[in-house]
Amino acid sequence: MKKSFLVFCLLISMFIISCGKSGNDGKSAAFNIEAEPTSLDPQVLTDISGFMVANMTYEPLVRLNEKNEVVPAGAESWTKSEDGKVWTFKIRKGMKWSNGDPVTGKDYFNGIKRGIDPKTQSEYSILTFYIENAENFNNGTIKDFGQVGVKLKDDYTLEFTLSKPAPYFIKTLIMPIYFPVNEKALAANPEGYASDADKSIYNGPFIMKEWVHDNKIVMKKNPNYWNAQNIKLDTLTATIVADFDAATNFFENKELDLTRISVEKMASYKGKPELHTVPDGRVYYFGFNRSNPVLKNIKIRQALSLAIDRKQLVDSVLNGVGLPASGVVALGNAGEKGDFRKEAGDLFAQFSNTNPKQLFDEGLKELNITPAQVKLKLTVDEKGTGKKEAEFYQAQWKEKLGIDVEVEVLTTKERIARAKAGEFDIVRYGWGPDYADPMTYLEIFHSKAKDINFAKYSNPEYDRLVDLAKVNQDNKTRMDAMKKAEKLLSDDFTYSALYYQVGVYLINPNLKGVVLRSVGDSVDFYSAYITK
Repeated sequence: MKKSFLVFCLLISMFIISCGKSGNDGKSAAFNIEAEPTSLDPQVLTDISGFMVANMTYEPLVRLNEKNEVVPAGAESWTKSEDGKVWTFKIRKGMKWSNGDPVTGKDYFNGIKRGIDPKTQSEYSILTFYIENAENFNNGTIKDFGQVGVKLKDDYTLEFTLSKPAPYFIKTLIMPIYFPVNEKALAANPEGYASDADKSIYNGPFIMKEWVHDNKIVMKKNPNYWNAQNIKLDTLTATIVADFDAATNFFENKELDLTRISVEKMASYKGKPELHTVPDGRVYYFGFNRSNPVLKNIKIRQALSLAIDRKQLVDSVLNGVGLPASGVVALGNAGEKGDFRKEAGDLFAQFSNTNPKQLFDEGLKELNITPAQVKLKLTVDEKGTGKKEAEFYQAQWKEKLGIDVEVEVLTTKERIARAKAGEFDIVRYGWGPDYADPMTYLEIFHSKAKDINFAKYSNPEYDRLVDLAKVNQDNKTRMDAMKKAEKLLSDDFTYSALYYQVGVYLINPNLKGVVLRSVGDSVDFYSAYITK
């Protein structure tokens, strides 16, 4: 019964914390983020903590509503040409920055230009490569941004010309790389832009008033926001607590209104209104560093991956909250006719009768080394189930392969930095969907994905298939290409999926209007309010 419930949860794309009418007396809410944001610079940030804060402090061209549908935000309307290549956005008039400056199309233009500029070194620049000559400007092939398909037609009209039609282009515009930038704020802080509360200005529902590093981020309602009358909270505080049990204590002491909870604590809240179990679309996987001579051997990578009993991992470490992964694309993404994951099938099924130890021994023989000469380190996050998972993986590798793997436990910020620098052997990593399409899981492994593709997977055929799926208008052709690409990736074992996460939250029953998503930001407070 528990398993079927979780499956049901994973197939749901969104859950909204219910009902109730506005007109509350409560004006403040606090929630937990699991790590210090690596950055709050929209064109630079990469982590979910940063996304959640930026989404509340900046206004993108479009937002997602409670049904995960794209709706107008900074752009009040848009049109698309018949061939699907030219998108024209009408910027909402009357918007203001938090310092009173008007928000115009130039601010959005500046942000997009900055995201594409190679000097910014944005990891998400790949999301702009649908735009004509964006990639060429990013890689230095062309120097004149005037050749890029982003044009400011007038103060309130922004036009994108794509190199080829991209059916889901508008879905990517929720990402911070497309957020506006105020030239005045950037000029005042060219090196430390958005590195502190007073080093940026904002055009979103909230203004960041205080950033106590490694402690909390305090946001106040933006009186200059164009839709301020519908923003009910006066204060929104993101408290940084890496340990779920500690965060639970904060919740129980009424210092937090929303937090994730450890799977061990779930039982004590069973049947209580505070507990919410919802899919978040996140997939966790191993990244194997092939610059390590041992991990360069595919049989070793296969053995290390296949030695992990994914069902046992979910049952014993995650307390049944999740599903064993069968590919890097999680459940809940549209395929040709139904769910992409179900259509693509279980990519590990072909190895069901494979003996990991035999593969491992064959790999050792090819490398001409003994098990004692295998020195590997597993890098995990200190937050969540990272440490417990590491102990499980260690035990599995010891039992099934006869090797001792060292474990390195880091903060999220440290782990990301190590991964980007290639300073790891095996890293346990997680990825959540940025937008509602299977491509959000696949494009990060493209050879041009820079630091996001931290294990440096590179396969020309994979790149070709992903590029085809990005621009092809025929849904069947797109889906077929993505299924083939995913199988190529899976069969290589540079990255190997472990499980699909289900988010477990404690939420103050008086906190209403919060949207928990499986795409983009996991928690959206745009319509949130507190009742008595």
